Amino acid sequence: MKRNIKMIAVQLPLALVLISASIMIAGCLKDGSEDGLDTVIVTILPQAEMVRSILGENVNLIVMVPAGQSPHGYSPTPGQMKDVAKGDIYFKVGSGIEFEVTNLPTIIETNPRMKVVDLSEGMVLKSFDEHHGVHSNDDEHDHDEEDDHHEEEDGHDDHDHEGGADAHVWLSPKNMRIMAGNVYMAVIEADPDNEDIYKDNYEAYLQRLDDAISHIEDKLSPYQDREFLVYHPAWGYFGDDFELVQLAVESEGKKPGPQGVAAIIDQAKEHNISVVFVSPQFETSAANEIAQSIGGEVVPVDPLAENYIDNLKHIAEQMALGFA
Repeated sequence: MKRNIKMIAVQLPLALVLISASIMIAGCLKDGSEDGLDTVIVTILPQAEMVRSILGENVNLIVMVPAGQSPHGYSPTPGQMKDVAKGDIYFKVGSGIEFEVTNLPTIIETNPRMKVVDLSEGMVLKSFDEHHGVHSNDDEHDHDEEDDHHEEEDGHDDHDHEGGADAHVWLSPKNMRIMAGNVYMAVIEADPDNEDIYKDNYEAYLQRLDDAISHIEDKLSPYQDREFLVYHPAWGYFGDDFELVQLAVESEGKKPGPQGVAAIIDQAKEHNISVVFVSPQFETSAANEIAQSIGGEVVPVDPLAENYIDNLKHIAEQMALGFA
């Protein structure tokens, strides 16, 4: 009799273990169901901070253009295309950025069930000419295939403008508010069970963004209508937000020739410019030559930094130092 009782006492805990294991497996399967959001995709790193802020850290976030690469010429790797097949939503910039113009048709074909959300919806998009870029005589620019970034996107997107579409919409924090709103609307539609979480995250992100806008305004408001000189004309929307005027060394994706450099030097001297801002993704010999000629300096600013909010605040501080 004692022997039978002992056997039952051993078997009962084992049964409980098996039941618990089954419950855990079922829970894991439920978490991976099609009802939630498992994998989302963005084009560039500045989108990543905002999307993670709204969706939370547990989402699998894929960035198509990695650090150190330019969306003007990068092509996805086979490994990235394999990851694309898992995506639930693709958040495209939507402003005519070349990576998307060239590669999104293939990406969509790879994963036709994936929803594509245009984050430029609701924005006012502009051309490079509207952003006051320096345009020297085309004959005075050296034609370089790697630098000829903008020709490829012309005529491919509904947002194109005369003078070439300026696709760098994310560098306006006010545009980023619009992008965040488009992300929020898409995720609560795709995963309504977690709407309260997304709402809290979205509102917290907007507060951080608004605090950054106030910080930048404090730094740059004394210099309204001042000109700032950049190598690659990525900062027109940023200039719009804070009433500054972008002047650019590069025009239509081309490096300036000798006469073009001389004209930019004259313009920089006329406007008392002492800083040339350069992006790490681009060759900077012309920027260095201009800086030496005006007795100024070259200052790196990254339009594709992942720490988007802190990066914009840092750039505003660098610009304020250059104006002072």
